[in-house]
Amino acid sequence: MKTVFALSGVALLLAANSAVAQDVQIKQRAKEIRDQNNVRQGVAPATPGSPPSAASSATAAPNLSPSMVQFQAGLASIKADTQLDTAQRKQLSQELLAAAQGAKPSADSVNKLVADLAAAFAEKPLSASSRGRLTVELDAVLNPAKYPQARPDGIFRDIQAIFQENGLARSKAVAIAEDVKAISAEVQGGGAK
Repeated sequence: MKTVFALSGVALLLAANSAVAQDVQIKQRAKEIRDQNNVRQGVAPATPGSPPSAASSATAAPNLSPSMVQFQAGLASIKADTQLDTAQRKQLSQELLAAAQGAKPSADSVNKLVADLAAAFAEKPLSASSRGRLTVELDAVLNPAKYPQARPDGIFRDIQAIFQENGLARSKAVAIAEDVKAISAEVQGGGAK
């Protein structure tokens, strides 16, 4: 009799654990859909604890550096179904590294981001407005002092949503967001060691 109760208790715990895991997945997917809808409508990413005017000013470029402007132009030059050569990837990486005005991320992490961005743009380039938004988001990650109201988690979600909304597979959009997260961690940690 005790064995029956023990087995039914274990089964009940496993069922409850499974329901909790599904709940977490559903909530995560709902957040991703919300972020994609916001991207479609041009709404700034959510920044908890800041007034709406501060959130919208985070997307207005406060003086992008010439390197970021060059980086954005380089992204615009990537056409669908084309591959960047080594020199073009190196140029994009150098522009991104030069845009960091304080602590610099490692060349490896920047090269990985550039490779993933090049692959995404080769599948389907972003529109001019999405490209501009991506550039500002990257500038905020590289130069957090310029964007004191920006929230990194909102930036990562927004970057993922920009690419998913553009039709990129979720796994590839997540990979780009993870690349940006790695760069952010290096910048926040004082730069590449």
